[in-house]
Amino acid sequence: MVQTNCFTAMRIICLALIVSFWFTANTVGQTKTIQRLKQEISSASSNQNKMRSIVELCDQGYSLHPDTLIKYALQINGLAEKTNSLQSMVRAKFYISSALTTKGLIDSSMQLAQECMALLTNQVNDPLLQANVYNQMGRCFMRKNQYKEAIGMGYKVITIAEKSKDVLLQLKGKTLIGWAYLEMGQTREALNWHLKALYTTSDTLILEKYGILFANLAINYGGVNKMDSGFYYIHKAVRYSRKHENLFALSNSLAIEAQLYVRTRQTKLAEQPLKEVVEMRKLIGDPFYIVSDMAQLALYYAHFGQPEKGIALCEEGIKIANNFKIGTKLFFLYSTLGENYKAMNNTGKYAEVLEKIIALKDSVYNLNSAEAIAEMQTKYDLQRKENIIIQQKLDIITKDYILYGSLILVVFGIIISLLIFRDYKRKQELVFKKMREEEKLQSQVAVLVAQENERKRIAADLHDNMGAYASAISANVDDMMMMADKGTSENILESMKNNASEIMLNLRDTIWVLNKESIFLTGVSDRFKSYVQKIRDSYPGITIEIQEDITNDISLSPESALNMLRILQEAFHNAIKHSGGNYIIISISCHQKLKLSISDNGRGILSANENTHGSGIQNLRNRAKANGWSINFKSHSPAGTLVELSS
Repeated sequence: MVQTNCFTAMRIICLALIVSFWFTANTVGQTKTIQRLKQEISSASSNQNKMRSIVELCDQGYSLHPDTLIKYALQINGLAEKTNSLQSMVRAKFYISSALTTKGLIDSSMQLAQECMALLTNQVNDPLLQANVYNQMGRCFMRKNQYKEAIGMGYKVITIAEKSKDVLLQLKGKTLIGWAYLEMGQTREALNWHLKALYTTSDTLILEKYGILFANLAINYGGVNKMDSGFYYIHKAVRYSRKHENLFALSNSLAIEAQLYVRTRQTKLAEQPLKEVVEMRKLIGDPFYIVSDMAQLALYYAHFGQPEKGIALCEEGIKIANNFKIGTKLFFLYSTLGENYKAMNNTGKYAEVLEKIIALKDSVYNLNSAEAIAEMQTKYDLQRKENIIIQQKLDIITKDYILYGSLILVVFGIIISLLIFRDYKRKQELVFKKMREEEKLQSQVAVLVAQENERKRIAADLHDNMGAYASAISANVDDMMMMADKGTSENILESMKNNASEIMLNLRDTIWVLNKESIFLTGVSDRFKSYVQKIRDSYPGITIEIQEDITNDISLSPESALNMLRILQEAFHNAIKHSGGNYIIISISCHQKLKLSISDNGRGILSANENTHGSGIQNLRNRAKANGWSINFKSHSPAGTLVELSS
């Protein structure tokens, strides 16, 4: 009864906290800079001074409640209408779009951003504002789980920023791309982009003002299990965000700091930053980060011996995420929910959550194919090279003008330079056209070869895995016909059922692989863990332990992924059915190299000739060899068998 009351009280507190996020009064002070700007607006002696102060205040939007930002953006629009300034009207729309994103009204926010872009494209010439609108659209795509489109917006921001030589916008664009890769679970690619952002400039003041970059670096290093680097960057992020009064960056940094404390088992140290985050979110009021904080607090409960609270908090966060269509945070919420079920030793619920995570990963993959992202990267690189060429030509023209110092020579130099540039551009276009044609031809040949190889591989796999089961079913039917009069067909029916189930399982795995261009190691691991969860209840006398330690989430081809899954299933099947043991340990790890193992405490390998050269073992060897892996079968001390697969 006490536990139930505590559980109910916790839910009430969480709900009250969420409600307070939406209705916190805007009169609460945020930062000294914001208070100063509000005073300047109140005491402005002219509309021009008032407009300048309001714009500066709205540029502090990352520390404002969205309702406050909308209020002042409307004032900008009112002043702009008086002076007929279309540029200021566009800027007001941009600020309102940003505020609506924070409030979780993504569709309305995107519509306003698109209206801004139409005006900036056709009527208003403001490249920097255009880049900021692209960045805002990227925020919207991130919250809709459309990471491919968000990456596209990041490239557009970088392209404009490089032309304008605006360092801060370059940081924003690269950080946006890194954020997208981080949400897709590609931690190393995310780290690569965030390091690109860090090395964009040596101006420490600009880097300090953009403290969110250091927070992203911290969570990247935490994702690859480099905790010392994670703490190094998160402490910088917290310090710089406080120094420059950036509440958005500070709240995110404190949440990440708490996460790092939990992951390094310094759970008590996580409490204070979490409390500070809660108070700060009241000032900002963003449901996107509210559900993120709920997941973070639930992770705290999982590691602090209170999984019941963690489960309730995750379920509440999932409801909020679904209501506000915040699909980006569902993976974090479900992962944390799984951690809490795991802490409770509720294997059934944990298996259900794993299935949901697999479905979410598949959904994200379908929305954001690697091929489309790679094509986007290629287009950006090509455009960047062309911009460099154009810039070099402009520099040559400028140097010629300074060198000769006369109007006639300048005009002559411009004409010659334009002719050369036109001829060079024509030649470059021919070269690029030829390169594209060659790449297209090579791609077509490669696709044909790959398709033929894939057909052969699928045929062999279906023959090896399902042909035997189909033959067994046929034999069972013959036996049943012979034994029908004897009334002894129960065992044959059971055998037919098992063989049919094996055929369906093999088909399901094969179809799962064929639907993807590439599969990450964590995807194979999740699939295998789900397979283990489904059959472990049939063997209550056997303890099965799964150890997963993946810091390098390598990408596998569909063929390699299927072979790896088959090797794991076959080795596990041998251990659970033939070893005679009662304890099985499965280890899946990948740091610098891949290493998988399955060990049992059964009767072990009797002799090399008897146990390691059979058709089943040879099939495992062939699968490993086809992918360049090494597989070994050893006696396990003090008893049992150890199967190891390594790259």
